[in-house]
Amino acid sequence: MSTFRYAPSQILVHWLAAALIVFLLVTGTFVLADLPNSADKVGSLRVHMILGALAGVLVVARVWLRRRRPQPPAVVAERWARLGHMGLNVLVLLLVVSGAALALQSGVADAVFAGAALPESLEGWTLRKVHGLLTRLLMALIAVHVLAALYHQWIVRDGLLLRMRPGKPRS
Repeated sequence: MSTFRYAPSQILVHWLAAALIVFLLVTGTFVLADLPNSADKVGSLRVHMILGALAGVLVVARVWLRRRRPQPPAVVAERWARLGHMGLNVLVLLLVVSGAALALQSGVADAVFAGAALPESLEGWTLRKVHGLLTRLLMALIAVHVLAALYHQWIVRDGLLLRMRPGKPRS
């Protein structure tokens, strides 16, 4: 069992990004998608857009920190782990880009930040469909990520989850 621990900054960025991304996925999928495009939706869209941008910044920070800190020892299926993490990062960044592009092209950004009226609907926009598909792919990959972490914790028993646990390392 490895005693490797990520730096506190890496742990903080990981868990902040994780919580923020789950919040965005849940509220975007189960709240925003069902709200009619009216003045009542503008505040929720503003929060979603600002937090989405923050999620992108946190993912970039996570990658930057990972490249500047010591690398952890290899684990079972290391190649799959690297691909999975790369996929998570890429999907989040694609969601940020597709959301921003949709907001700019559809006029949502003008409604949210400049007081213009929201478009009647976003359903016909290709970027809306892309954003929704990327959301579903990210949800699936997050589920795989969580299952892989639990597999390492309970089946492989290699202490992998302890790497991302806040607090002082056990001696």
